[in-house]
Amino acid sequence: MAQTDTQGGNVFANGVKLFGETVIPGASLLMDGQFCNGIAHTAVGIGARLALGPIGLVLVCADSFSKSTTDKTLWGHVSGAYKARAEKKLAAAAAKEEAAETVLTTA
Repeated sequence: MAQTDTQGGNVFANGVKLFGETVIPGASLLMDGQFCNGIAHTAVGIGARLALGPIGLVLVCADSFSKSTTDKTLWGHVSGAYKARAEKKLAAAAAKEEAAETVLTTA
């Protein structure tokens, strides 16, 4: 029961953070008390909005929300997924090579 209450609180808090990001970039980090990161995301978000338009602003807001909720930046999520995929490919290639060597040694 306590786990459900905590989970509901996290969902509500994340909803408030997401709403805050629509008002000002970096709001979720500011709500977490990470003032330096929050102010930096606010400044970068305004600059991205001026330089790249709404897409730049959305990326900065998404990065701020991601950092607030998972302690990883968007780049960290993307590079982690890329590394996992590359490691999976290497493992598959190594298994295939090992199977081929086993066939050759038993033949």
